[in-house]
Amino acid sequence: MDLHGLEGVLGIVMVFGMPVFIVGIVMYFRARDRAEVQKTIRMAIEKGQPLPPEYLDSLQKSGAAVNKVKTPVNDIRSGLILMAVALGLVVLDFVKNDYVFETLSGVAAIPGFIGVALLIMGIVGLNNQKKS
Repeated sequence: MDLHGLEGVLGIVMVFGMPVFIVGIVMYFRARDRAEVQKTIRMAIEKGQPLPPEYLDSLQKSGAAVNKVKTPVNDIRSGLILMAVALGLVVLDFVKNDYVFETLSGVAAIPGFIGVALLIMGIVGLNNQKKS
């Protein structure tokens, strides 16, 4: 039985299916948590128990994780992380290819330059905050 054709199909399915699977799992658990909170609130309202304003504020803030406020410090942090990823890819390419830079170093330029741009935006944003 020849399984060489199956390896290619399995590889494609894993590459494209795994991210979809991971996102699906995260969305499932978030939806389940929201449903449990709504059930708890519904039961409290049905029993006539008042909901403290602090509790409602905490619910609103816990949903605010999706709408995070972007600050210059976050830009600097993201920029440094992307630059570290790019540096890691360059080192991997350099060591893997007998200490010669090849194609992976060019690919590493993408997150590297995005990181540099975020770093510059963060520094400019911090300078503007200091002036204000």
